[in-house]
Amino acid sequence: MFRRRVIQTLALALLSACGDGGGEDQGIPDGPNVILISIDSLRADHVGCYGYKRQTTPNLDQFAREGTRFAQHVSSSSWTLPAHAAMFTSTVDSVHGCVEATGTALNPGFTTLAERFQDAGYATGGFYGGPYLHEVFGLGQGFDEYVYCDKSNREVFPGDKVEAWSNNPNNHARSHNGVTNEAVYGAAREFMAGTGKRPFFAFVHLWDVHYDFTPPPPWDTHFNPGYTGPVDGAGFSRNDQRYAPGMAAADFEQLVALYDGEIGWTDTFLGKLREDLERWGVKDDTVVAITSDHGTEFFEHGTKGHRQTVFDEVVHVPFVLWGPGRVPSGTVVEDQTRAIDLAPTLLELADLAQLDTGMGHSLVPATRSGRVEFANAAVSELYSIGFELRAVRVEGGKFLTDGRDGAPIPERWYDLGVDPGEQAASTEFKSGRGAELRQQYLQTLADGELAISRRPGGAVAADLTDEIRRALDANGYLKGGDEEE
Repeated sequence: MFRRRVIQTLALALLSACGDGGGEDQGIPDGPNVILISIDSLRADHVGCYGYKRQTTPNLDQFAREGTRFAQHVSSSSWTLPAHAAMFTSTVDSVHGCVEATGTALNPGFTTLAERFQDAGYATGGFYGGPYLHEVFGLGQGFDEYVYCDKSNREVFPGDKVEAWSNNPNNHARSHNGVTNEAVYGAAREFMAGTGKRPFFAFVHLWDVHYDFTPPPPWDTHFNPGYTGPVDGAGFSRNDQRYAPGMAAADFEQLVALYDGEIGWTDTFLGKLREDLERWGVKDDTVVAITSDHGTEFFEHGTKGHRQTVFDEVVHVPFVLWGPGRVPSGTVVEDQTRAIDLAPTLLELADLAQLDTGMGHSLVPATRSGRVEFANAAVSELYSIGFELRAVRVEGGKFLTDGRDGAPIPERWYDLGVDPGEQAASTEFKSGRGAELRQQYLQTLADGELAISRRPGGAVAADLTDEIRRALDANGYLKGGDEEE
């Protein structure tokens, strides 16, 4: 911050000497640059600083060592659209309402994280590789620039060539096999380097960890160099019989190695970011938050991918906060935290007003004490493609409901202390832990109803033209099962 203040002071002095009072420059915010990085589909237990056996994330791990790591961070959902809406609004999915693939968009009455920065005078830019972050779903609110960086699909949302594109079966493979990290980071880098004296808020969505798992060389062989079998990571999103429960151990190991290769490839861009911040001389004027929207299932509960359950493999995600002089280094917060706490945290670090309808709490005090001092039950929901799942996760336990007609187990709970894999459900609610978890669940319902009563409105209809709808359908994003985004 000191460096920016010096630059601004010199610039104002020069303008004054030239007869210009520099009134416009006087409105430049004095807060830090803020970068929010969302690594799509990254589960926490495949990250080095979260205890993973492989060295998948050396750059993320360095950010964690120099900042604060939140050990039990929980997403609001198991797929991209509602999870990011929760991050941007600090509300759970049943409150923001942006939960369905077939045309719901964030209500513009919500004030988003980006809008807070924009209103404060920040330059704001969002750069993304996944189609469900498109501005048609309302997530572009508050961004001066909001850019879809998948060059193979960019023209589709919208575009005059979309019909030919969506009718070409090869385009689905391109969407999931494409390499977008370079384009996303390149666009974000250009934005960050070009904001001049104004601090910036940059949202960077790195998509390549998302299936299919086809990392570029050398990451395609980095974690399993001797493999010669049939698994190449392509087709994971479809009904490909190479990827099924009970697949051969060697093939399963290769599948996981390819997923890890995508993580390793994506992590290199965190290293590029660090180098750029140092080169630009703004390292000490910048806050970086690194997280994920959801994880990926590898048959832990019989399914693959995501957007089918709300178990920990898809809702326990990494969250690392870094900012020299602002965020303590070497801190690990073991207490549970939530995606809805992200926006309040970044706003406090920038000394900006909190979101009026937000449900989360700032984690800045926790970075100093290592403890969370507020009630922090984490709500994860899935109201899409026929699912009606809600989980309430607290320290050591999770209560889960299935609201579908005829659900075989409408209510169940898990003791995460002895069953972290959530394999032994209990339906005993009369006393003990089950009764306690059910009471906490009912309290979160009451909190949610209160939040709904205060929100500016539910989701609105997304302007899904026939062309956009065909494009999403061509990618498998309007169907059920394991083809989902």
